[in-house]
Amino acid sequence: MPTVNLWATDGYVGTPDGKNVYIWGFTDKEGGAAQLPGPAIIVKQQPYLIPTVVTVNLTNKLAEPVSLVFPGQGEVRVNGQPAQPQYQGDKLVSFINHALPGETITYQVTLTGPGTFLYESGTYPHRQVQMGLHGAMIVRPPDYLGLHPEKQTAYGRNTGTEFDREYLLVLGEIDPGLHQSVEHGLPYDTGEFNPRYRTINGKCWNGTVSGDGDGHLPARPYGSMIMMEPGEKVLLRCAGAGFESHPLHPHGNHARVVGLDGKLLQNCGISGTTDLSFKRFTILTGPGQTCDLIYTWTGPGYEPDTNPIPTRLPQIRKMALAPTGLTMWSGSPYLGVKGELPGEIESCNQIGEYHFMLNSHGVPGITGQGAFPGGMPAMIAVYPAGTLEPHHGMLPTESHTP
Repeated sequence: MPTVNLWATDGYVGTPDGKNVYIWGFTDKEGGAAQLPGPAIIVKQQPYLIPTVVTVNLTNKLAEPVSLVFPGQGEVRVNGQPAQPQYQGDKLVSFINHALPGETITYQVTLTGPGTFLYESGTYPHRQVQMGLHGAMIVRPPDYLGLHPEKQTAYGRNTGTEFDREYLLVLGEIDPGLHQSVEHGLPYDTGEFNPRYRTINGKCWNGTVSGDGDGHLPARPYGSMIMMEPGEKVLLRCAGAGFESHPLHPHGNHARVVGLDGKLLQNCGISGTTDLSFKRFTILTGPGQTCDLIYTWTGPGYEPDTNPIPTRLPQIRKMALAPTGLTMWSGSPYLGVKGELPGEIESCNQIGEYHFMLNSHGVPGITGQGAFPGGMPAMIAVYPAGTLEPHHGMLPTESHTP
């Protein structure tokens, strides 16, 4: 059975306007700084009817009690005993047993089934979760087998959840007033919550277009740049770790919602199986909610010679190019073709791939400190068939193995 070691600690993250924000967070490296979001816990279930129990050792390096809750999971035991809420007098301070400063406690969590879940602090959650004490848990079905067309699934074979690539998107917000108050030990009224930054995997635009393990953002190692090829099924695991609901929209096509809160949208009865999945132009992920989407891009297949675009294109200088002199456009409307750009324009396009946005449809969600663009735009990049390396969009089968 897997064992995960987590430390609750502090650190700093940068913002697009050049500031540093104090955070709390989890790390799975002893002596490491806080990570935003916390390390992803990825577990493969035991064969059916055999309970899968995950052991999580939490060491608290902060100055107040911290705990872990695992929404959507089964029995939780703490130091071998059933989990219990914690009180000070008649005041509830924690939904579950917590670790005092400097203390280590052990949680044993019995998993209920495959899907995408959150884990987060259950102690003063109105403050601690917002400060960054949260992360995502992915539970894989027992028959999961990576790179196998029928067994690389979100919920198991014959559930219609096969995918070619997968990405984890943890959604959140940062209110610098809260973080500054906590850093300096000042009181904070949560009724005054006013986030100035909305984040995907702890990052704002344009950090959201970086890949996994980007060295210049060590406290935020998870990328949110969606890379794929035409016709591929891409599993997007969205988790709402903040206080707000975030309406995400992947441009180009609708996405099919196959799971909510770690539950497969399928009804199995005596008369047969009913598919309850549905397609949406915009998918709302609420606070504490998780959503599993399968997204596929299929373009019209225009080619310069055999199937040209049936319209006259504007002059190249009338096309939308970034005012900074940078663009993700290849200079050609055809997939896999690079065209000529004005000499003062630098293209970040690699081989004629298409780039379009995955973004919040809430106006505050695509701003930072009130300025556009900012916040929660990310990008989807569609590469020509057979050109994208297999490691893009490949999460490990399990994250914490002996």
